[in-house]
Amino acid sequence: MTHVTEEETPHGRHMGVTDVIMMIVQRIIGSGIFAVSSMIYRDVGGSPALFFLVWLISGYSSYAGLMCFSELGSVIPRSGGLKVFLPIIYEKPYMMINVVFGIFIVIFGSIIANVMIFGEYLLYALGYPDGEFMDTYYRPIGFAFLTLVSIMLLISTKFVVRLQTITGILKIILLCAVSLMGLTVLILPSRVTHIPNNLHAKDFFSIKTQVTVGSFTSAVMKGIFSFNGWHTIHNVLGEIKDPVKTMRIAAPLSIFLINLCYFLINITYLIVIPSDELLKIDEMVGLVLFEKFFGDSFGKIILSALIAFSVGGNIVTVLYHISRINQEIFREGFLPFSKMGATNYPFKTPIGSLLVPFVITTSFLLIPTSSSIFNYTINMESYPTQIFFGLACFGIIILRKRSPDIIPSIKASYFDIGFMIIFSVAMFLGPLIKPDQSQFPGLPNYAYTSIVILLLCMLYWLLMFKLVPRLLNYRLEKHEETLYDGLTITKWEKIKDVNSTYEPISDV
Repeated sequence: MTHVTEEETPHGRHMGVTDVIMMIVQRIIGSGIFAVSSMIYRDVGGSPALFFLVWLISGYSSYAGLMCFSELGSVIPRSGGLKVFLPIIYEKPYMMINVVFGIFIVIFGSIIANVMIFGEYLLYALGYPDGEFMDTYYRPIGFAFLTLVSIMLLISTKFVVRLQTITGILKIILLCAVSLMGLTVLILPSRVTHIPNNLHAKDFFSIKTQVTVGSFTSAVMKGIFSFNGWHTIHNVLGEIKDPVKTMRIAAPLSIFLINLCYFLINITYLIVIPSDELLKIDEMVGLVLFEKFFGDSFGKIILSALIAFSVGGNIVTVLYHISRINQEIFREGFLPFSKMGATNYPFKTPIGSLLVPFVITTSFLLIPTSSSIFNYTINMESYPTQIFFGLACFGIIILRKRSPDIIPSIKASYFDIGFMIIFSVAMFLGPLIKPDQSQFPGLPNYAYTSIVILLLCMLYWLLMFKLVPRLLNYRLEKHEETLYDGLTITKWEKIKDVNSTYEPISDV
C-alpha cells in the first residue's frame, strides 16, 4: 500500500540496477575529491584518524539521506523527488509547498559551475596554460558541451542513460587506478618509486596543529558536500524498472562504491604526500599527487583530463535530472507556459523543461561575471535545499504517524532520520547565527537572500490561490488534460463565484 498509485510516464521504465548505480555515481563524483581533502586535513590538525572520521561521517550522511528518500520513494512511487514528497506530506496550506518549491527549483535550475569547470579543465588537459587563450575560450567550450548534451537528451534519453552508465563504470575504474598509486608506494621500495611512504601507524592518532569544534565542523561540512547529489535519482523514479527492488539494491551499493573510491584516494594522498606539505596545500591536492608521480606538466595534464571527464559525466546526469523535475513542476500548471514546459512533443522528450536550464546556464556564460557571483548563486541554491531536505526527512515521521497501516518497502532507521534532520537544522541556522561574509564582500548574506526569494515564491502562491481569486470573485478548479502521448497535466479554470469562499479540492 502506498500514499499514491504508481504513474506510468511516456518515457517508460528503462533503467535497471546498473543504470541507477552509475547515475548516482555520476551525480555525486565530480571534482570535489581532488580539491577538498587537503582542506579537510588542515581543519582536523593533520590527524589521519580525525581525517578518516570526517570522511566516515560524510559518507554516512549520503547513506542516511538516500535511505530516507528511498523510504519516501517506496510509499510515494512517482518521479519528482522532493517535488512529489513535500506536497503529500504538507497538504496545507493548499498548493503552497508545490508553488514555493516549484518556482525555486525552476529559477535555480542551472549547472553553470560544472560547465565552466569542464571548459577550463578540458583546455588544461589539451596543454593550454592560464592566460588570455584560457580566459577567452573556456566558456565557449563549456557552452559547446552543454549544447551537445542538451541535443543528445532531446533526441534520445535512453541513449544518454546507456552512455552515462558506460562512462560511470569507466569513472570508477579510473578512480580505482588512481588509488593504485598509493598501493604502489606501499608495496614497492622507495628506490623504485622514488617516493617514500608518508603514512605511519605511530602517527595515525597524532594531531599536528590545533583542532577546534568549529574547525572539525567545517571539515565535516566540506566532506558532506563532496557527496552532494545523492537525492536526485528520485527525480526519475518513474523511469526505473521495479523501483523498490532496484533502489533496495542500488542505493546502498552505489554509496558503498563511492565511499570505497573516496577512501582509497584519500589514503593515497596520505601515503604519497608528506603531512607538512599536505597541511599547506591551497590548490587542488590531486594536482600535487599527480605531479609527484608524473612530473609537473604531464601530471597536470592527466589530472585535468580526469577532472574534465568526471565533471562531464556529472553535467549529463544533472541536466537529465533537472529536465525531469522541471517537467513535473510544469505539469502542475501554476507557472506561465506550463503546457509548453511539460510537453514531450515532438521527440518524446521534455524540450521545454530542458530548454529552461539551458537558457539559464547560457545566460550566465554570456554575462561577464566574477567567480564570486557564481559561488554566491550556488550558495543561494544550496541553502534552501537543506531546508527542503529537513522537511522531507521530518515528513517520514509525519507519514508514519498519519498512516500507520502503510508499511514502507524500504525503511530508514530513526537514527538515519534524526541525523538528516539535525544536519539540516544546523545548515539552516549556521549562516544565520554566524555569517561569514569574507567570501562575498559587498553582497548581502546569501541565507537572507535565499529566504527573501522563498518569501517571494510564497507571495506568488498567495496572489494566485488566495488574494486575486478573492478580490475578483472567482475560484480555481483543477482539471486534468491528457496530451498526445498520454502525459497528464493540470489546467486551472477560473469559475466565477460571487459568494466564493474558496474551498478547493484536496491535491492528494
